[in-house]
Amino acid sequence: MGKFEKKNGAAPSETSAKQIFVAAWSWIYKLRSVILAVPVVIAAVVLAIRNLRLLPDEVGLELLANGDFANTVSKNVAVMGPLAVTAVCLLLMFCSKKVVYPWLISVFSLILPVLILLINTFSG
Repeated sequence: MGKFEKKNGAAPSETSAKQIFVAAWSWIYKLRSVILAVPVVIAAVVLAIRNLRLLPDEVGLELLANGDFANTVSKNVAVMGPLAVTAVCLLLMFCSKKVVYPWLISVFSLILPVLILLINTFSG
């Protein structure tokens, strides 16, 4: 057995590369919540800013068959409500051991600001 060989026959450079890969993967796994949350937070903020610019002062919810709205809320409530729903989903993601399911729910919660904008843009 050579001076630099390990008992399993791997060269020192192979062993150190494997150790670096394992260490990097373990850090990625530990930070998976943060890594998954960053794009959702960015998308939620971008959608909130866009809705703040484009929505009217009184935002209609629950579009009726005749084209009127059953409920109306202020622009700030229509912007901050979906943002709060996404924030709660991300908070649940950080508190959960299973990260993917709450993350998927937070991704689906990004549909809310889009739907509010579509309903108020294309309603009669």
